[in-house]
Amino acid sequence: MKTSRETDKITQWYLKEQNQFERVNKFTFLGTQINAQNKRSEEIRKIIQAGNRCYYANKKLLSNKFLNYNSKIQIYKTIIRSTVTYGCETWVLTASDEDQLCIFEKKY
Repeated sequence: MKTSRETDKITQWYLKEQNQFERVNKFTFLGTQINAQNKRSEEIRKIIQAGNRCYYANKKLLSNKFLNYNSKIQIYKTIIRSTVTYGCETWVLTASDEDQLCIFEKKY
């Protein structure tokens, strides 16, 4: 009997804690930052920085004179563009976010 009462108390405490949620301004879920205002500007900035890191990590390969233009385009599309556009199906973009992505695309 004593064991079952302690189990009931633990179960009731767990259910009580399960229904309580803490409100936060932002959190990261599966690598994507979600904030209370549902704005993606900070996330877009981080994604563009990741794309820049990918470009500069592969700059020696992309500036190699022995690779033809089509190979360089294929490397760009598979490595750099895929890094920047990962998860873009769920993005809701503002005009300024679109402009930032277009600027990144034109840069390289």
